[in-house]
Amino acid sequence: MKDGENSTLAMAVNAEKMERVLDRDRQEIEIEKQIDMLRTQFSSPESKKNRTEAIKNISQKYYEIANGMVEDSLYSEAIDLYSKSIAMLRKAGNKRAVDSYFNRAITLAMMGFPKMALDDLRVISRLSPEKADVYFVKGQIFESLGKEKLAERMYKKSLDIDPTFYRAAHSLDNMHLR
Repeated sequence: MKDGENSTLAMAVNAEKMERVLDRDRQEIEIEKQIDMLRTQFSSPESKKNRTEAIKNISQKYYEIANGMVEDSLYSEAIDLYSKSIAMLRKAGNKRAVDSYFNRAITLAMMGFPKMALDDLRVISRLSPEKADVYFVKGQIFESLGKEKLAERMYKKSLDIDPTFYRAAHSLDNMHLR
């Protein structure tokens, strides 16, 4: 590949990434407008129901934007939006922001904050029925910290919940091969 072709490709990729960034910025501005509108609405029983639904939708939008940021390796920004997603649901009286907590935990772990990631995973364990992927991620974190026994216990717990969970079985097998 010639230098000119390489720089053209790089510009195209950067242009695509820039377009995604601008689109996310537009979406965030729209969300902020929606939040401002919610602040001015009255609290009749009917508007309260609509308000709760609007808050859930805003939380979902924050979650989706954050997922896109993770794909573009914008981890700190993604964590901020996952946190906003969680906060919005709490304002609506819904403390079960399991998906936002889970993705924030994974992002925190990727950034090198295992304790914070484990804190989010503990919240999920309290809020929802046991999930195999939560224990798998805990196992990954413990394994990265060199806590082999805890990691093994988490992989086994994951497999107790879902015996077909390939990644947990594979991780457990790899631990035993060492």
